[in-house]
Amino acid sequence: MKFHIFVGLLCVLPLGYASAAALERSGQSVHALFEKGNYAEVALLHVDTNISGQVQHQQNIAELGVQDFSTGNLVNNQHFIQAALKLQPHPQISVALLFDQPFFTDVDYQFKTTHPSSEIADVEFDSNNMTALVGYQPNANWNLFTGVSYQSFSGNLRIGTHVENYYFDYDVHFPKDHAWGWLAGISYQLSEYAFNTAITYRSKIKHHTNASESFWGFPLEIAPQHTTTIQTPESINLDFQTGLPAQNFLYASLRWVNWQDFEIQPIQYAAMLQQVPNMNLNLIDYQKNQWSTRLGVAHQWSSKWITAVEGLWDSGAGNPASSLNPVDGYVGVGTGAVYHFNPKTFMIAGLHYLYFTKPEKTQPQSLITQISSFSSLEQRDAWVYHLKLAHRF
Repeated sequence: MKFHIFVGLLCVLPLGYASAAALERSGQSVHALFEKGNYAEVALLHVDTNISGQVQHQQNIAELGVQDFSTGNLVNNQHFIQAALKLQPHPQISVALLFDQPFFTDVDYQFKTTHPSSEIADVEFDSNNMTALVGYQPNANWNLFTGVSYQSFSGNLRIGTHVENYYFDYDVHFPKDHAWGWLAGISYQLSEYAFNTAITYRSKIKHHTNASESFWGFPLEIAPQHTTTIQTPESINLDFQTGLPAQNFLYASLRWVNWQDFEIQPIQYAAMLQQVPNMNLNLIDYQKNQWSTRLGVAHQWSSKWITAVEGLWDSGAGNPASSLNPVDGYVGVGTGAVYHFNPKTFMIAGLHYLYFTKPEKTQPQSLITQISSFSSLEQRDAWVYHLKLAHRF
């Protein structure tokens, strides 16, 4: 068995998906750095979601003659890209440049009637991450690596819903901001046994953005304007794989993300809440840290073909159920295949099915989850299609 034949299969599918846990989408893998020699790859992924339920305030809406209380699909289908370039300029020095889109969500829910009970939840956050890595290999087994990340983060949020005797309509735009972070890790491998284990730490990245806020379509200017701080979370990835007898492989990954320290609290929004007694709530925050894991087995049929099956689990971030948090974590199964066109060029294709976990209906800790709850959740699954092309040179 050859380590470099198999390493690409492990990371064909990121561990996170939008709305599964907080804003998590990408597993932020650095696996390309461990490939042999010079290496390049590009991966395309598409997520086809089906998440829907029943709206709240059904009694009020029924009085208007409305009989269909379905939310429709709460999360838009998604597609995204990842790419990597790794060079080995010296037998003991490797460098890599990685691109991914780690944090993202796209909730688009509108239930409109002629009554103030109409509900709108339109949320889109996006990020792009460029990571530069350098690794030092003191011998054939160890790889010590570190690097920096240059990350962009932007977003829009609008929430409209009937609260008590008035209609709450709040809109905020976060312009794109760029900031730096860092990462470091260590890897150990035995190529002749297709064995590799690696641990990677990524730092939090602090963004400062001039958020523009409005209420009922009018600019919200209660407090002096200054920047809103949004801190994307720190994380730790642990990856493992090993060869087994009869051309089989075992692989696993574990990821931890510190979502408990994440919050979004725009300046004008916070000032508005200070006018309301007992209403000191963040716009968005999360109740617990996220854990994601996968476990798979693969078989090498020939020098050209490898296939694999795997299971996945995501803990979620513990937020109560709401239009902006319709699911919280998932379990999943998937299959993938590697095909080598020649010894240097190969393709990886895969298909995964995810079944999302219902959030708990507990006391909400943020305003968004307090005012945008729904009555029930009916459909909550997704299909993930992915394709990777890679080449050694």
